[in-house]
Amino acid sequence: MHARKQVRDILIGRKMRRWCDIARCPSLDRNCAPGRARKNYWHLWRKYPEIAAKLGLHEWSVFDRL
Repeated sequence: MHARKQVRDILIGRKMRRWCDIARCPSLDRNCAPGRARKNYWHLWRKYPEIAAKLGLHEWSVFDRL
């Protein structure tokens, strides 16, 4: 991603939060399976742990209910 660090962190954080929310509540996006959302979240979580820590997310956040 070619963006300034601040902008990149915000965009990655939004993606991470979106996948986490879809995994928690599948009715938010009926076109994406919860398993796929968990997989996408975990990929971002492993790649950017510092951004996840800033958002207060951890590896098992996808299993918490909203």
